[in-house]
Amino acid sequence: MYIGGDATGKEYVARTIGDAMPAPAKLSLDAILDEAIELLRTEGLDAVTMRQLAERLGVEAPSLYRHTGPKTRLISAMTLRLFRRQLDEVGESDSWRNWLDSFGRKLWSTQAAIPDCARLVLSTDFTDPELKVMTQWAASALCNHGIEPDRALAMTLSVQAFVLGLSGLADGPNAAQLRQTLSFGSIFDTTLGVLIDGWATRIAQDPAASC
Repeated sequence: MYIGGDATGKEYVARTIGDAMPAPAKLSLDAILDEAIELLRTEGLDAVTMRQLAERLGVEAPSLYRHTGPKTRLISAMTLRLFRRQLDEVGESDSWRNWLDSFGRKLWSTQAAIPDCARLVLSTDFTDPELKVMTQWAASALCNHGIEPDRALAMTLSVQAFVLGLSGLADGPNAAQLRQTLSFGSIFDTTLGVLIDGWATRIAQDPAASC
């Protein structure tokens, strides 16, 4: 399988925020990230501060900081956790087309459930290892269907870029006006299908890029 090194999703997220100092006994990485993601869902990205999160967890902010490191590391760990969760929920599929379709729909449904999710992803300053493992996580599913790694990466990134861009319009400052004449759901369904058909055409024209 083409996957990120020897780390599972949970193990990799744990490594990204470091463990140079022991965490307070009442805290755990799972609890911190779950609460941070819930705060993101209910109050938006701007509300995700170390102080707010510490209050919700019933701890002092310095204790939380010692556990997570700087906020930039918390944000990247949240993004990694959400992305890994989405991939796990997509699971396996009987073809690359069905997997890519399910992948796009899972990303889109997450944007609907967590409106600031696109902002979270686009504002995350990933380290090179984090970016590499995220792309490998997604591309590995297509490689399992015989798609060559570089093409698999391009295919998954094209779907991610499409969803992030459409989500930015659907939840942006002009969303209310746009929704009066547009159905973002219909645009998503149509464009995802066109995108997948385009990749199918490219693969048919250049089968050598599939393994």
